[in-house]
Amino acid sequence: MKNSLSGWYVACIMAPTLTMKEYLATYQGWRPCIEWCEDHFGRAYERNEYEPARWRFVSEGVFEFQEEKDRTLFLLRWAS
Repeated sequence: MKNSLSGWYVACIMAPTLTMKEYLATYQGWRPCIEWCEDHFGRAYERNEYEPARWRFVSEGVFEFQEEKDRTLFLLRWAS
């Protein structure tokens, strides 16, 4: 799906956690996905006008990507 307001590609997934404690800790449950995105796509914020962010963590289970191919790679890795 493409966000009609921002033009970014949206990926929605369930948290990849194993314990209820991790699931209830909002940010911690998404840490594996966030770290994976940082490893593959760089940091989630814009460093400067010449290096815009390729992705961002929007909220519980919602990630957005500038490129459709990045969203597809993310979904192949984390969607189940």
